[in-house]
Amino acid sequence: MSRIYNPNKCKINRNYTISEISLLYGVHKNTPKGWLKKGLKRIDNQRPYLILGRDLRLFLKDLRTINKRPCELGEIYCMKCRAPRKPVPGSIIFETESSRYGRIKGSCNVCHSAMNRYFRIADLALLQRHFKVILPLQQKR
Repeated sequence: MSRIYNPNKCKINRNYTISEISLLYGVHKNTPKGWLKKGLKRIDNQRPYLILGRDLRLFLKDLRTINKRPCELGEIYCMKCRAPRKPVPGSIIFETESSRYGRIKGSCNVCHSAMNRYFRIADLALLQRHFKVILPLQQKR
């Protein structure tokens, strides 16, 4: 399981060694070494390896976005398939979570598992163009 590392913890005008990075993020020293293999830039090949804070911050920002898969309109992210999918028609229900946000629940058309997506209530008209949204009785007002 991967963790999300805050890129703003490192200072962009500072140089870091492997041990300083591991202390800063609370990880084992092999984790920053793995980042070097994944493409984290170092200043030169001499030891101890020095990494610019600016390069570390850019690498961690890119690391956050590697596995993101944005959904198109008409798609909901399926947790089991781990991909954006179109839901089974007629299985979509809209529930309000707060006064401003709601959630669409549906079933995946491939694996038939539960899937959901959060939307603003102001976007409900846009949703109804792409999904046949069934509103619960108390929300039909």
